[in-house]
Amino acid sequence: MPTQRPSAAVSSAPFIQKGAASLSAWARVSPPIAALRDAATLSHQMWQSARPLLPPALLDGVQAGRWQDGVWSLTASSSAVAAKLSQFKPTLLRHLQDRGFALRDMRIRVQPRAERGPQTAPTATQPPSCPDAVKARLRQLLEQAD
Repeated sequence: MPTQRPSAAVSSAPFIQKGAASLSAWARVSPPIAALRDAATLSHQMWQSARPLLPPALLDGVQAGRWQDGVWSLTASSSAVAAKLSQFKPTLLRHLQDRGFALRDMRIRVQPRAERGPQTAPTATQPPSCPDAVKARLRQLLEQAD
C-alpha cells in the first residue's frame, strides 16, 4: 500500500514555506520574532534619518545597533570614532525626537572591525615567524634526542 503524503493544510503553514515571505509570515504568528523585526526596522529608520547629520568620514566607522525600551545603540569601529560620535549625540537625539521617534537615550559602544567579521587566517605562503633564540633551542633539543 502506498504511503500517504501529509495533508496540504500542514504543508501550507506560513512558517514552513521558504523565502523572505515565510519569515514575515512566521513573524506575524510569533510575537517574539515580530518584536525583533519591529525593533530592527525602527533602528534602520532611525539610522536613515540620522545619517545626513554625520560627516561622511565618520559614516564608515558607525553602524546602527539595537533598539530597546527607548534606548538606541550605535556601534563605533574605534574609540576615536566613538569619541567623535559622542559629540553628535545631543544633535542626533534632538533630531530623532523631533522626527517622532520615542527615543530616551543613545548608547555608543566600541567594537573594532576585526571583532565584527570572520578572522582571516594567515596565508599558507607566509611561514610563521619564530625568534632565533627559540629556533636555536629547538635545534639543541633535536640534537640531544638523536
